[in-house]
Amino acid sequence: MGSNWMPADAEKQLRTRAAHDGERLHFQFRWDQPDPGGWIHDMLVYHEGEWRQFATPSPWVSGDDEHTGFYEDRLSFFLDDGTVRGFEEFAGWLTAHEGMRSLPSAAAPDEVEAHPHYGERLEKSDIQKFLPQACAGEWWEGDWREVRPPGELRAMKRRGEFLDLPMWRAHRSDPVGFGTDAYVLDYRHADDGRRTYTSQNWDAGSGPELMFDPDVVNGGALDYHAVSNGEFPTQGSGTYALTPDVTVPFDRNVAEWEGAMIPRRPLREPTGSAADWTASGTWTGEEWVVKMSRQLSTTDPSDTTQLTPGEVYLWAPAVHHGAGKRWHWTGYTHRLGLGVTPERRADLPPPLTAHKVDPAPTAAAVDWDALPTHTTPLVFPGIQSWTDLVEGPNADAVRNLETTMWALHGRAED
Repeated sequence: MGSNWMPADAEKQLRTRAAHDGERLHFQFRWDQPDPGGWIHDMLVYHEGEWRQFATPSPWVSGDDEHTGFYEDRLSFFLDDGTVRGFEEFAGWLTAHEGMRSLPSAAAPDEVEAHPHYGERLEKSDIQKFLPQACAGEWWEGDWREVRPPGELRAMKRRGEFLDLPMWRAHRSDPVGFGTDAYVLDYRHADDGRRTYTSQNWDAGSGPELMFDPDVVNGGALDYHAVSNGEFPTQGSGTYALTPDVTVPFDRNVAEWEGAMIPRRPLREPTGSAADWTASGTWTGEEWVVKMSRQLSTTDPSDTTQLTPGEVYLWAPAVHHGAGKRWHWTGYTHRLGLGVTPERRADLPPPLTAHKVDPAPTAAAVDWDALPTHTTPLVFPGIQSWTDLVEGPNADAVRNLETTMWALHGRAED
């Protein structure tokens, strides 16, 4: 995909219901998605005598007859208690900066690896989402080369100056019944604990470490040619992910055949703060219906926004389909009230209320049909970044927080 590539639909409508029972926050999300196969992700395929990685993007994204990749569908959202300056006005645009991966200005891997913080301390080779406040200078500058010292970043984290980032993943988390959890400060960091997926080692000659149990999946692998022709394993009840109950060591005598396809990402049950969110999704043939739930108060407030009934928080959702990184539809910041209706600002979208319900141990236990639906637009952001906003024609208004992304997109008149 080139930098000028655009999806067929520049906007999606996200239909959200929210609830809390005094102990847990629950969400139900729905959005139209007619393309099947969004639960297939990042596969290793035996092709013409060697193993190859067939990853991003999915065929309906690239439009390429010679496509090979598969990438899962995802839903994510930022959550904040009002501590992060500029988030209410600019949502996820606040976290995308010059130098970030997938932008034309993406920093070269060797430049990142040579950086004392990103390369030497974090052992990264790319720049991902970060807050401009994590960098020296004016609060809005956001030059990753001038990231603050570790002590200052730790102090920001203790003060709650980060964006909580839960995510439902159709392949890498859904089959084990959880979401994944991260936070954005100087980088997009995973929460403490063990997340739902890892990566198996592999090479072109010897293949992967793991495969499907051949008693469960014939031949120990999916058939790439069948899947490419649209014969997808049934979402939710089919076998398409390396969950612990169907995974065995790789045996080339069983699973090395033309078109044999094995996920690169084995799954596992998460632990610690990484396991805060339970999540499940169902593809109906026309739309995704995703439910997510977590405790209001968690065991690790250092990387998770703590929630209290009667208070108002900030929430901004996004949806990925068929590809990662900047190929997504992103939402504006909404005020989210837990049992209360937040005051509406004219330059922000309508607020969302998490209605009080009877005790519900999971999101599936909530009577969703009894709750109103909040519909909000998600837009394709292209390659526009925070850097473009603070250096563009509306720079002064953006830097002084005298406008919002909702207003800049002409929606304040709606």
